[in-house]
Amino acid sequence: MSRLAYELNTAPQQNVKPSNHAGQLWERLAPYAFISPFFIGFVIFQLFPIAFSIFLSTQQWNPYKQGAEAFEFIGFQHFTNLLKDDRFWNSLRVTFLITSTCTIFGTALAVILATLIDKVPDWLSNILRAAFFMPAVTSVVVIAYIWKQLLSTEYGAVNAFLVSIGMQPQNWLGDANLAVWSIIIMLIWAGLGWDSLILTAALRAIPEEYYEAAKLDGANGIQEFFSITIPLLRPTLLFLITTGLIFLLGLFAQVNLMTGGNPAHRTDTIALYLYEQAFGRQEFGYASALAVTLTLIMFAASYVNFRFFGSDGES
Repeated sequence: MSRLAYELNTAPQQNVKPSNHAGQLWERLAPYAFISPFFIGFVIFQLFPIAFSIFLSTQQWNPYKQGAEAFEFIGFQHFTNLLKDDRFWNSLRVTFLITSTCTIFGTALAVILATLIDKVPDWLSNILRAAFFMPAVTSVVVIAYIWKQLLSTEYGAVNAFLVSIGMQPQNWLGDANLAVWSIIIMLIWAGLGWDSLILTAALRAIPEEYYEAAKLDGANGIQEFFSITIPLLRPTLLFLITTGLIFLLGLFAQVNLMTGGNPAHRTDTIALYLYEQAFGRQEFGYASALAVTLTLIMFAASYVNFRFFGSDGES
């Protein structure tokens, strides 16, 4: 018996290989299995909410009812009501004012700052880039709170400085006109470091031979800037302006934390008005119509930007 057990234990083992068909099937399915977690998350947390929001924009939804009774199809009624809604048009105006001003002046200042940083010695350039980049790695809540304290009517540092030089203190966040521009200044300041850092990297990628050839042709600094620097920065500007437009059109947290849309909803953005309709008034259908409209505006703005910067930037 022991000899038989010994022979069984010492007998050569045959490797059992999976069938060729199973191996080929796994080779074909393995890449999809590895990327499936991302797509499952994308479908659940992004694609489904987008589709459901489009569906809700055509419904009158009562969240307190169950099943099909909670939904009533009303077609494009919510979009028709948008055209008659004065608060929507005011929030659209404020959103466009903030977006256009921050995009134009923020981008221009970032280009100038990046050009200056690129001209200084490397040790000073590193210090300046780190200093200007700090707001980009600071929480939006922290930035909004700091600026709210700085602009406080009673104890803000800005008003304290104005009083010290003999000027009258201002109600920066309580006056409708001043509040919008205070938000704009804060947004430009907060985004300047990120934009200038990206542009500085793009500037250092421009071959120095182009500038040397321009100098031999008698070009001055301004001519070099507009004939060499700006054209070669077009792809980078396309990226920065497109991402900036999407961010600014969907602006919510900074305005909500600094003014809450006040005074009298004069600083409402579309995203803030959308939030109020959905979670303040439980008008989820109307809020979904606002979301769909905002998405279409973002697509249109991005398309125009690609048409303006993309065509020459690719050549």
